[in-house]
Amino acid sequence: MLGRFARDYESPFSRQLMLACRQGDVVWDVGANVGHYTASFSDWVGLSGKVVAFEPDAMNLPKLRSACGQRQNVAICAFGLSDKTERRSFLGDGGDGTTSRVLQPGEPAPKGAVEVELLTGDDVIQGGRADRPNIIKIDVEGHELSVLKGLQRALSDKSLRNVFVEVHFGVLDRSGRADDPKRIEDILKRGGFKLSWTDASHILASRPA
Repeated sequence: MLGRFARDYESPFSRQLMLACRQGDVVWDVGANVGHYTASFSDWVGLSGKVVAFEPDAMNLPKLRSACGQRQNVAICAFGLSDKTERRSFLGDGGDGTTSRVLQPGEPAPKGAVEVELLTGDDVIQGGRADRPNIIKIDVEGHELSVLKGLQRALSDKSLRNVFVEVHFGVLDRSGRADDPKRIEDILKRGGFKLSWTDASHILASRPA
């Protein structure tokens, strides 16, 4: 399964994801898109584990459900994660999930933008909508800092062993948020994680044993 769906530059990232997963783990796939990683997580954690796939894009959800909806250990959440529980403008990409993104507050909504539901990860856990994760993968096209801000309590929970983040430098630079990568590193360090970069775009945060 390793690298089956991943782009070449993501292969080291994919390998670290596989190595981190254990049978029985709860994995959150934040920005599940059409389910490529969700399916792999499902295999890696086994039937004793659970994969929670978060995807707010209505264009991607049918493909995600088709790929993973029949898997007994996968739960699909048709909303995204953020730093607030609210509704926000969202711009899809026509259905392949590679550039779908949450619009920034005050950003003009272009044609095709829709409103989606966003929740904080901490509210998701508090409300019983998903189990506490052992591993979180985040791929949200520039919205990664907001996702982490909404996970303050979860990040401090010792049962969370690893957080994997794809950092979208291009999106951040174009939107005037070039300091977000440093802020992402800081919030993970405050959660007690040791950081490494698997490549130029992917952070692996590991809780020391």
